[in-house]
Amino acid sequence: MNLIRSLNRFFALPLLCAIFVFAVAPATRAETPPDQIKAAGAITLTTDLLDKMDKAVKALGADDAAKAELGAIGKDPNMTPESWAAAISSKCPKATEHFKSSGMTPDEFAKGIFAIMACAMSEDMAKSSDKTAAANAAFVTANKDKCDAAFSGFMMLGMPAESTPAP
Repeated sequence: MNLIRSLNRFFALPLLCAIFVFAVAPATRAETPPDQIKAAGAITLTTDLLDKMDKAVKALGADDAAKAELGAIGKDPNMTPESWAAAISSKCPKATEHFKSSGMTPDEFAKGIFAIMACAMSEDMAKSSDKTAAANAAFVTANKDKCDAAFSGFMMLGMPAESTPAP
């Protein structure tokens, strides 16, 4: 009889703990950080903006000097998302020219990339009280392929150029 009580206690406590964890865990899920909401709502995402971003990424990708400028900015350990666009405008003349020829500023590009990133990283962004962030989350979901292409193109700018093997 003592053995049965011990086994019941041995199984009952972990079972109750497991039930508690599964019942409480969804309620204690972390909220979206305020800086992520701010990034998601910093600019209104549109198909026109994505087209300009795509054009800029293609132009930057074809210019090794502009890519080198961006690479140098990326190595700065003090660089923040807030200072990235200003640094490009002041230290990357070739890259800045590509942004301008694409019909946008480095600031607009940065806000667009960070908005796409923030919306893609949060499942709850569409429920945000920030109307622009919520609209952008819906836009990213509706235009997933185009947003993914813009973001992956941007990420590819930091990749080393592929060299063709010698014959």
